[in-house]
Amino acid sequence: MSPMDLRNLQIRITRPPSRPSDLELVEAPSPSLTNGSFLARALWLALDPFVCASESDTRDGAKPGDLVPAHGVGEVVESRHEVFGVGSLVVLDFGLQHLCVSDGQRARLLHPGQTPASSALGVLGVPGMAAYFGLLDLARLRPGETVLVSAAANAAGAMAGQIAMLKGARAIGIAGSREKCDWVTRHARLSACINHGSENVGARLKQLAPRGVDIYFDSTGGELLESVVAGRHLAPGARIVQNSVRPVDPEAIHAWGGYPPGKDAVQVLRVEPHDYEHRRGEFLRDAIAWHGAGRIAAKDDIVDGLVNAPAHLLLAMQGGNFGRPLVRI
Repeated sequence: MSPMDLRNLQIRITRPPSRPSDLELVEAPSPSLTNGSFLARALWLALDPFVCASESDTRDGAKPGDLVPAHGVGEVVESRHEVFGVGSLVVLDFGLQHLCVSDGQRARLLHPGQTPASSALGVLGVPGMAAYFGLLDLARLRPGETVLVSAAANAAGAMAGQIAMLKGARAIGIAGSREKCDWVTRHARLSACINHGSENVGARLKQLAPRGVDIYFDSTGGELLESVVAGRHLAPGARIVQNSVRPVDPEAIHAWGGYPPGKDAVQVLRVEPHDYEHRRGEFLRDAIAWHGAGRIAAKDDIVDGLVNAPAHLLLAMQGGNFGRPLVRI
């Protein structure tokens, strides 16, 4: 069967999603190539909970009628591109679909060390980069510091906590169930994990970090961020790294906590992984070595087939996922 005979199944938005029927499985024509482009067949697609939330205020927020955005790993099946030849494995902005045409912009070859290939969408991909540069470049993590990590069982949170431990710091996770907290302490090997579904986060933080936390790597925002700040759980000179689609204004954060200005002021930082694209090699060198040596644990939450993507995405949007939500095609 030639690439042009392939069906292109897609998931499109019919209305701001609140149930799986709000996401529609449709069959589209196989896309055609132009000079300088290539056609890739999806192998793995990542589900990011915020890409089609109705209240999205990002420039790229998906709207009814749009293809659901998704980062993916694919195999090139037809090419008129000088770099991405037939048989190449590529990482790119794929969309929730079987086939994708790309001109090579924002696409890259899968690194041989990104094994399995799905790791390029998790701890060895954008979530891992957010954790790596957020902690080491923006927050300038130092040995002996205490790091608090929200969504600690998800890809970015788990990576942040484990990098902190590898660099001689102490990491405390926050997750939404006992099962997730067990994984965070047993497999990711963080010092402790607070179950925000059944425990009083403030009381536990006072026990675990009586002097306050030095870095809060936050992937959730909302009430949890406000409670950590307003509860005065940050140490003097603490840094908050926001790894969230909708970052909170720094002035609002400072107002919640009433932290004094000056040399001990709390810093509010925003990590944007694409700002570090030119340093991807630096990240991969360290992360692949850690992962290959078994020093980085990763938890994926996988479903098979595009038909199961809508329910899985909705589950992730409601916080019901356990690990990086992925679709295996």
